Amino acid sequence: FPNVSYSCIENKAKIVCDLITNDKVVGHFSGKMEFGPRALGHRSILYHPCDRSVNDWLNKRMSRTEFMPFAPIIPIELAERCFVGWKSDHVAAQFMTLTYNCTDWFAQQCPAVTHIDGTARPQIVSKESDPEIHDILTEYFGRTGIPALINTSFNNHEEPIVEKPSDAVEVLLSKSIDALVIGNYVATTT
Repeated sequence: FPNVSYSCIENKAKIVCDLITNDKVVGHFSGKMEFGPRALGHRSILYHPCDRSVNDWLNKRMSRTEFMPFAPIIPIELAERCFVGWKSDHVAAQFMTLTYNCTDWFAQQCPAVTHIDGTARPQIVSKESDPEIHDILTEYFGRTGIPALINTSFNNHEEPIVEKPSDAVEVLLSKSIDALVIGNYVATTT
């Protein structure tokens, strides 16, 4: 891939947060591919949840339709503060399969992932379930006070979720994402 530059990184959480706080859309490719209908951090596109217009422009970049809303990914330590009725025994929330009414605080902080009816379908992440994503979310909250990131599947519309590193690089080259974090590397187009 001659149009891709890359560098080795030591602190993935810091680099991902640097990119996101500079309004970069990040493709996150880590470890084994997940099984199921949703991106759960290993094959995800991450972005900050503050831009209300993101649903329009990011869906266009990925050739998706505007009615495909984005979901939040948040650390378990903040879930009760963000979602009405969330309880630690709601195991299915780890897999983005439950919908909650958002607290006013969450809706104000994260308008891009709060649906028009005031709900969200979050993925709740613990240190035990996914240490890497949890570190990214914790770093981001520590820097910004914002409890979530947008998590959407790492693919262009009507394409399967990326499986191999070469698939991820193809999405980077299509300009759907601004940076690719894969293993211990960050890649961008030249």
